[in-house]
Amino acid sequence: MHRFGVLFNPLSEASVQLSREVADWLRLRGCTVWRGTSHGARAEPPLPTDIELLIALGGDGTVLRAARLAIEYGSIPVLPVALGHLNFMADISPADLYPGLEMLLDGAGWHDERTLLDATIYHRHAGGNPSQRMLALNEILLARGEINRVIIVDIEIYDAHLTTYHADGVLVATATGSTAYALAAGGPIIDPRSHALALVPVAPHLTTLPSLVLHEDAVVTMRVRSRHAAALSADGRMPVPIHEGDEVMIRRAQQTCIFARVRPQSDFYTRMTQRLRREP
Repeated sequence: MHRFGVLFNPLSEASVQLSREVADWLRLRGCTVWRGTSHGARAEPPLPTDIELLIALGGDGTVLRAARLAIEYGSIPVLPVALGHLNFMADISPADLYPGLEMLLDGAGWHDERTLLDATIYHRHAGGNPSQRMLALNEILLARGEINRVIIVDIEIYDAHLTTYHADGVLVATATGSTAYALAAGGPIIDPRSHALALVPVAPHLTTLPSLVLHEDAVVTMRVRSRHAAALSADGRMPVPIHEGDEVMIRRAQQTCIFARVRPQSDFYTRMTQRLRREP
């Protein structure tokens, strides 16, 4: 492994400084390094296609942007380094970074393959044809739009009608996303290596159906029945207006996101309570 990318958060001085230091450290060992800003990832910066590892220096938001780049450029492994307020995706701190890189340069460590969501939008005005697709590492969220009213959403699992939610929103999350918005909305924590999906209503009104853990091959269809426009987003980005009669079909994607790891697989459980409490 000799070709690296370093993605940093330009709004964090610690991230900017560490990105310079780690780039110099890698170059002293004969490696080639591309260095770029995570905010530029929104516009897909020109990441070299031969990168073998993308280091993400920041919180979960920076890791999400790194993951989008890595997927776009062919499933490049991502090494998340905890430098933000929320660090569920990272298993190493800046103090652990250089020993971790030494392990990876020596061929040690392991690949943590994470599930992605694939959402297809069917706009009624498009005659039932697929209108747009989006990928998400954390969640696909269908939520109320600009008007502060609950939305009405019919939910089907496979082809069976499950329920109709009157809520602020409904989301489908991966196991990775189970500790993000889904957890805040009352969803379960799922082992991040699992391929299972979670269906979670956001502030539902008078419902007897709580959040559900779904089989990895489940196909979830959301059909909007509200007169007021809703909005669909993937990992908190790309809001797309969704109108009455529109449908969104969500399933596990064929693509995956790969994280490079140096800590044992039990680390998620060892540090879970600490992360929930945001302890150092």
